[in-house]
Amino acid sequence: MDFSLDMLSVGDADAIILWLKEDGADFIIFLDGGKPGDGTEIVKHYNTYIKPHLTEKPIMIVINSHPHRDHIGGLPEIINHFGTDINRVYFNDPLVYINLMQRNLINEYYQKYGVNRQITGLYESLKDVDNFKTLLKKYGLTPHPIFSDTNLGHNLFKVLGPSRAFYQQKVQFFTNKTSLERMHLLKESEENVNEVEEGNKPCVVVDEKNDASAENLTSTIIQLTDSSNRRYLFTADSGVDSFESAQNNGFNMKDFYIAQLPHHGSRRNVNTNWICNFNPKQYWVSAAGNKKHPRKAVIECIKKNLPNCKTYSTHKGGSKHINSASNLFPDRGWGNADPL
Repeated sequence: MDFSLDMLSVGDADAIILWLKEDGADFIIFLDGGKPGDGTEIVKHYNTYIKPHLTEKPIMIVINSHPHRDHIGGLPEIINHFGTDINRVYFNDPLVYINLMQRNLINEYYQKYGVNRQITGLYESLKDVDNFKTLLKKYGLTPHPIFSDTNLGHNLFKVLGPSRAFYQQKVQFFTNKTSLERMHLLKESEENVNEVEEGNKPCVVVDEKNDASAENLTSTIIQLTDSSNRRYLFTADSGVDSFESAQNNGFNMKDFYIAQLPHHGSRRNVNTNWICNFNPKQYWVSAAGNKKHPRKAVIECIKKNLPNCKTYSTHKGGSKHINSASNLFPDRGWGNADPL
C-alpha cells in the first residue's frame, strides 16, 4: 500500500488527509478536522489537490482521535460537505462509558467552576460528542469504535492504542469527583520559558513532567505502512502512558520512518526515551509556532539524540506533504520544506 500524506497548517490543531491506494482502489482518510472553521479549509485542500486526480469515487473514511475541540471541531463541516459519500466514521465515544450520574457531576462542576479551562474543556468535549453523533445520525452514518483490540475488517492502517481496557480506565479518571476537584483546585498560570535552560538542558526540561490528562492519553494512535515497509506514526495528543500501554500490548513502537510529535510538540507528551525509541527519519508536528508549541526543548532534545532526524512544523512554511511512492501520486511542484 502507498499513500499521499498532507498535514494541514491549522495552528495548534490536527488536520491530516491521507490518500491511499490499495489493490487499485482509492481511499481518502480525514484524520481529525482541526478547530471549528478548519473543516472548510480541509475540504478546499481536498478539492484542489486530490479530487481532480481521482478517476473513480473514492472510499471515504473519517477518524476522530479524541473529542477535544482542536481535533473534532472541524469534522462537522467535513461531514456536512460529503454527507452520505462518507463510507465509515471511527471515533471512541466516552459517553458509552460515562453513566448519567457522572455526566451530571461534570455538568455540576462546570456550572460552579466554568472559568477553569480544564473543566470547561471536558464539558465542551462531551457536548461536542453529543452534537457529532446527532450529525452522523442525520446522514445515516454509524460511528465505529477504534481500539487496538478492535477488528477493523481491513488492513489500511493499524491501531496501536488505546486498548479498550486502557480507554475505559482513563475515562473513569476524568469523570470521578476526585479528578474534577483536582481540576478545580489547580491554579492555572502562564508557564515561564527559560530560553537558556531550553537550549542547554533540553532533555532535562522534556523529562520533567508528563501529561496526566486522561482525555489526551486516550487519543487514538495509528500506524500506516507503505510498500517499502516504512512505518508512519500518528499520535494526536497521546503521551508517555499511551505509548507504554501500546508497547506492553505487544506493538513495535520503535524505528518509524515519519512520526508525528504529539500534542503539537508539547514537552509534556514525550520524554527522551520515547524520542529515541520512535527514532524516525523525520518528525512532523502541527503547531502554531509559539513558546509551547512546538516546545524548543523538544526540538533541541531531538537534535541532541537523533542528529540525522529532521523536524518539520506546519508553522514554518505551511502545510506539509509527502508521497510514499512518487510514481503513484501527482507531483504538486511544491518546494522542499525547511526543518526546524
